[in-house]
Amino acid sequence: MRTSQLTFLRTDLVALAVGAAATLFAAYASVRMGFEIGSGLVLISAILIGSVLGFLLAPHVMIAALIPLYALIPALKVFLTPAIGPVKDLVAVAAIVATAVLVISDRPRRLRRSTQDSWIVVAVALLVGLYLVNPGGGHGVAWAQGVRLACEPLFLLVCGFALPNPRRTLRWAVVSLIATTCLVAAYGIAQQAVGASTLVAWGYSFNDQVRTLNGHLRSFGTLDDPFNYAAFLLFGFAASLFCVRRNRVAFTFGLLIAAGLASSWVRTAYLVSAALLGLWIGRRGYHVSALMVVAATVAAAAFLLLAGPGATQTTTYRSSTSNLTLNGRTSAWKAALGKPSEWPFGRGVGKVGTAAYRAGFTITPAGSSHPPARAVDSGYLATVADVGVAGLIVLLALLGRLLLLGMNAIRRQDAAGWIAVALMVVITMDAVTRSSFTGFPTASLGLLLVGIALAAAAEDRVHRPDGVYRLRV
Repeated sequence: MRTSQLTFLRTDLVALAVGAAATLFAAYASVRMGFEIGSGLVLISAILIGSVLGFLLAPHVMIAALIPLYALIPALKVFLTPAIGPVKDLVAVAAIVATAVLVISDRPRRLRRSTQDSWIVVAVALLVGLYLVNPGGGHGVAWAQGVRLACEPLFLLVCGFALPNPRRTLRWAVVSLIATTCLVAAYGIAQQAVGASTLVAWGYSFNDQVRTLNGHLRSFGTLDDPFNYAAFLLFGFAASLFCVRRNRVAFTFGLLIAAGLASSWVRTAYLVSAALLGLWIGRRGYHVSALMVVAATVAAAAFLLLAGPGATQTTTYRSSTSNLTLNGRTSAWKAALGKPSEWPFGRGVGKVGTAAYRAGFTITPAGSSHPPARAVDSGYLATVADVGVAGLIVLLALLGRLLLLGMNAIRRQDAAGWIAVALMVVITMDAVTRSSFTGFPTASLGLLLVGIALAAAAEDRVHRPDGVYRLRV
């Protein structure tokens, strides 16, 4: 007598478990609320469940789709509805949930793979713990916004390390990043052609997206402002420098992205571009020249931060109780950081900056009377304002560990290491003059891609006998 056995793969069991949980939740909700369930809740549930299954079964497709989604959401908020904004957070939550399921269901293999980056997990846990405990005091709405803005990118970094098949995911992500960057850059260049008044007629606002500098329109592409636009283009520029095989194609991509960066009129972006070119020179074997270029760009960034002409402009940021307008960057820092006695553990999460600004509304600003909000135009000092010098030390340790892992991969001639280090250069330098560690999509997308690249380098070290991974597009 023949018998048959029905076997399931572990991924099948995970999918079945998620589907069963979703079915039970839907049944419970329908019994408890009946016809009171709106179509919005059904849509949100469908997006969440579908995204979780996508990250579990096809993470390379999800990451490749997430990149243009992150780039287009700000424009869709203008042209369609502001209610589409939380979709980015919903997808991020789905990635985090999928990562938790993967780690729980396949713990031994994933723990072995993450042995060398256990310091990353410890640093992330400490930083998240500081934001949750909030030594500065207060656990209201502003604190919740601050925790969301700071911790979501950190969790996405861990997701990048833990998602399966990182080499394939990185290849798909690089192609998607370059293609999306070229699209965003082309739109930014087109904005120069149509002009500021036409953009306002399309639905953009002079108080938000449309900005000028010395009479020049600052392109913002599909993003919220010229600074996020420039940072996103720099991600694509890094990918085209280190991942495109054919020189003519790489030159074409680089020329388009460079034109898009020029239209943003963001000075820091020019310095970061020079630093990336310095890294590229180092990859070609000219290490002394590369070191000189990178050192010069760091010195120029420090000068721009402290003594450049931008430091004399009026800076406005929102605290939990008032709006402060100050002349000069350093005077704004002093007001935002508070008294020296508050520096060790910060003034408290959400006391100043974007989180304090967002505490007054849910999806969209309550009105146009609110001025543009900037905590401190430096991500490092914004961390001090939230969780103090203690939090800054943990953050610097985390960034240093990520750079060290990337440099170790570069020593093995691994292309994934080059892309990780290039992305880290963009993230760390962009944060010098902007509170971008909590910015969208700079922190969320950048740290996610860094995690994927470093995971690809780690996997390559285990599975390839020569230890060399050549990521090419």
